[in-house]
Amino acid sequence: MRNKNSIPEAMRMFGFCGPILIACLILFASNWQTGIKRNVIDLVIVVTVSLGFYYLGKTGNRRSSLLAVNKVFKAFPLPLMIIEKKKIRGVNASFESYFGFKRRDLVYLEQFFIQTFNNEKYREEVKGLWTRSLWKALNTSSPIQPLEVEMMCANGEVKKMLLATTHLDASEQEAYLIAFHDVTTQARMVEALNESHAVLKAIIETIPMRVFWKATDLTYLGCNTVFAKDAGRSAPSEMVGGNDFEMLWREEAESYRKDDLEVIQSQRPKLGYEELQTNADGTKKWLKTYKLPLVTENGSMLGVLGLYEDITESKRIDDELWLTKASLELCGMPFFRLSSAGEVIYVNDAACDSLGYTRQELIGKHPWDYDPDFKSEAWPELWNRLQKHEIVHLETRHRRKDGNIFDVEVTGNYISYKDEEFSFVFVQDISARKAAEEALRKKESYLRALVDNFPFMVWLKDKESRFLTVNKVHANSYDYQLPEDLVGKTDFDLSPYDLAQHYRDDDLKIMASRKREIIEEQHEGKHGRHWIETFKAPVIDGSGELLGTVGFARDITERKAVEAELAISASVFEAQEGMVVTDCDSVILKINETFTRVTGYSPEEAVGQKMSMLSSGVHDKNFYEKMWNSIVNNGSWQGEIWNRKKSGEIYPEWLTVTAIKGKDGMVSHYVGTMLDITMRKAMEDQVQYLAHHDALTDLPNRTLFNDRLHLALAQAKRENYLMCLMFLDLDRFKPVNDNLGHEVGDQLLKLVARRIAECIKRESDTVARLGGDEFVILLPRIEKQGDALMVASAIHHALENEFVIDTHSIFISSSIGIAIYPSDGTDEIDLMKNADSAMYAAKKAGKGCYRLYGQ
Repeated sequence: MRNKNSIPEAMRMFGFCGPILIACLILFASNWQTGIKRNVIDLVIVVTVSLGFYYLGKTGNRRSSLLAVNKVFKAFPLPLMIIEKKKIRGVNASFESYFGFKRRDLVYLEQFFIQTFNNEKYREEVKGLWTRSLWKALNTSSPIQPLEVEMMCANGEVKKMLLATTHLDASEQEAYLIAFHDVTTQARMVEALNESHAVLKAIIETIPMRVFWKATDLTYLGCNTVFAKDAGRSAPSEMVGGNDFEMLWREEAESYRKDDLEVIQSQRPKLGYEELQTNADGTKKWLKTYKLPLVTENGSMLGVLGLYEDITESKRIDDELWLTKASLELCGMPFFRLSSAGEVIYVNDAACDSLGYTRQELIGKHPWDYDPDFKSEAWPELWNRLQKHEIVHLETRHRRKDGNIFDVEVTGNYISYKDEEFSFVFVQDISARKAAEEALRKKESYLRALVDNFPFMVWLKDKESRFLTVNKVHANSYDYQLPEDLVGKTDFDLSPYDLAQHYRDDDLKIMASRKREIIEEQHEGKHGRHWIETFKAPVIDGSGELLGTVGFARDITERKAVEAELAISASVFEAQEGMVVTDCDSVILKINETFTRVTGYSPEEAVGQKMSMLSSGVHDKNFYEKMWNSIVNNGSWQGEIWNRKKSGEIYPEWLTVTAIKGKDGMVSHYVGTMLDITMRKAMEDQVQYLAHHDALTDLPNRTLFNDRLHLALAQAKRENYLMCLMFLDLDRFKPVNDNLGHEVGDQLLKLVARRIAECIKRESDTVARLGGDEFVILLPRIEKQGDALMVASAIHHALENEFVIDTHSIFISSSIGIAIYPSDGTDEIDLMKNADSAMYAAKKAGKGCYRLYGQ
């Protein structure tokens, strides 16, 4: 048995080459920590060459060299193993340390293989590779190729090792030296490097930007796929070696080249600049480009790295946003942009003007800070509605910085942009509309009371023949209790189709001709056949715009029955209206009691007289010619006529004349029915009066005032004299309304109207109420400016005196603006505008005063 501390016989053969081997090992030891494969291979080559000297030193004294080699073998930092004829002849300390196997446990190479390669399939694969490598080296006299394998240590740990084998046998014996180099760390580094490379490639391919890199000669070294597609290439590999002058963007190539050279030469990046690039279809797109120098750790320039993104759509959106913002600033309508929390993040100038705040003061506020009716608790629910893309409309009130409150209509919308949610809100001041609506409601209530008391059907339709309003008689005729039940309906909803179409045709005819018409016709209803007399007329506003039609209708079945009875018997004579029967020469043959009651003529006084005894002289010859032409051609005539009573009073009458023919077809008689329409005319006059006068103060309204202003201005221009226009606004009127109620406010307006009217002495002068607490005074002719000032002063002092309403003592004042024709304006618009401006000047001067325009 060999000594424990001795080395195998094969190891003794190193004695002669010991000094050389020591030097080589020391040289290697100084570099072993670099851990690269070449060190192991070089070491094995050195050891192999050293063995050649063994054959030269067989006969010499080798003891000292053998001892030295033994020391080096044991101290060598890499695991070493010497095998001879598939037996393990020796291992060094590093081997035992690395693998945990003791020398005494290792005898045969196969035993070592089984312990370090526990997977049989893998073990056989390694043995096969190693054997083929040995045979190849022996047959070709070339070095044995190292093997990279995974080996299991005694503790079960698996390490990746590089096995470098060298042939030590100089005779027929098989002897090898195996050096084991642990490359586990290097393998992991290579694996991590490969993984990093794959990740980097994936990042470059998935990044939402175009990426490329060029050499210093500005040829492409690489890029991602989307960049290659932009260039017209199918893959990044087709870009390598090419330059910009060969790409689709050759028009911009020179510009790109200058940018690249600038980055390379200055070694400074050029970041975030915008430029154009040509597309495959010849169009242009906008890019935001970033270029950086590619420099090694030692400062060597490799080229340029570039990235760009397509910002064409972003540019378009930015342009649209700029236009939108400019439009919002100039639209004149208050605009707010609110965050999801309701915070104001943007307002336009109109919003600032409407509330009296600066932009800085409004930013950061919330709607509940300037809306007294909107509570912060209501915002979450409102925001939820907005998020559902509901367009929210609210009528509410806003409070100005000075505390004044005014009515507004708010329209809110929702938008989401770039992960930001907000609402954009438009606000419209509806104070004037609210005041007008209130005045209209009052006026409508008066008109409603009026038309509901008409004993016949009354309706108003729009241009589509939808009912806008009807009176109770009309609603009841269709078995509806309330007039409102018919609003929005058409005749097609109420009558048989043919009859409804007939009504619609009548409406279209009236609107087309813009002329009133009276129609008598029969209709089949649920209570039988009826004769209906209908008056229809177009509704036209002050500007001449057609709004619809208005109609009055009454059932004249009874009258028609009487007329029919007269036609049959020529003697039956009974009706509610006044009736008269004449011969073919218009000589009165018979009258009824209504005729006597209306005209004052008794039967004794009328019979034998001609119908001309009722002539009032109002109508001319042409009127009577048309009437008789209708009777001759159509057999009847009906219309409005002015006749004279026995008392001499002239009155309006609705007259129907029907020709009665005998069996021979010749006219034998005429039957006339007449209806005193004095009351109806009076009501029409009342309606006309209400249309031109303020329902509260009985003063002329804006429509009548505009007519008078137009006439007065035309006359002033013709006769070349001065004219005065005053705008008057009451001061401290709003607190009266707010504190004492609208009824007191209305009484105050009536008293104010009376006092102003008392200050106007001439019948040609006009005092009108425009609405709310605004009045206007027209002096159509003055001699000098002082005349206007005198009137303004009188009004001013009259309104300063105490008003007593119920138990309330009220003090107000007025601000009056004065414009004089022609110095302050030569047309209605300028005079109105300048008088209004002068009134606001009086307001700014402290209220309770009057100012001339320009003063």
